[in-house]
Amino acid sequence: MRNDFGGPRLAHGGKAVYGARLGILMLEARFPRIPGDMGHAGTWPFPVLYKVVKGASPQRVVAEQATGLLPSFIAAAKELVALGADGITTNCGFLSLYQKQLVAAVTVPVATSSLMQVPMIESTLPAGKAGWRHYGQRGQPDARPSPGYRAGSGPARRRHRHRS
Repeated sequence: MRNDFGGPRLAHGGKAVYGARLGILMLEARFPRIPGDMGHAGTWPFPVLYKVVKGASPQRVVAEQATGLLPSFIAAAKELVALGADGITTNCGFLSLYQKQLVAAVTVPVATSSLMQVPMIESTLPAGKAGWRHYGQRGQPDARPSPGYRAGSGPARRRHRHRS
């Protein structure tokens, strides 16, 4: 095979894995991951990379606010990037607590929570029409936004009315 100048075509640089665009940081949890769940690889129309973060149980992340787990999540995100991930997400929105630190630690986009979309959605609706629900520390619906979401800037700092 020849390049445009008649010489041999060579590949330079690269990464460990190609074709897996999304890296997903997973909690250390054991329950059925049915199609549609982000922990089921068949959910995605493209290949994904997973990294289960040791010690990141739902109890530790939700009830204990992921205390002491930041170094593990940063190491896991860096590992996914080194493997070839072009973006990082998580399977638990409570990890929005670490949004800024994860963004600073890796060279690819990071989205720790779907609540990050709320300001964009709000900008498309009349005032007071956006609302959301998430699960609280006791596994029950909770009408408060996640701490990482409120820590953002702009419209995200406003208090919102929540609708069921």
